[in-house]
Amino acid sequence: MERTCFFCGAAVEAGDRTGRRDVCSGCGRDLHSCMQCRFYDETAYHRCREPQAEWVSDKESANFCDYFEFGREKINSQAKESAKSRLEGLFKKKG
Repeated sequence: MERTCFFCGAAVEAGDRTGRRDVCSGCGRDLHSCMQCRFYDETAYHRCREPQAEWVSDKESANFCDYFEFGREKINSQAKESAKSRLEGLFKKKG
């Protein structure tokens, strides 16, 4: 799947390792930040689902977290529509 920037939605060329100084080509924001990580979760303790990660105060800027994994992936629009129609079919009112 194609990866996208959390902030601008631009396609991101990110390999297995995202460096602390890597930035988005679309908006120039840091790629190695909590907001770009697959463990980022607004509802989790410290907004991170990785239990061993240290607390990071600035979630939008680059950090030194060893558990960082780039997590924003662009979903194919056709696959998204197919899944949405199947879901709607499950909850369709019978009448």
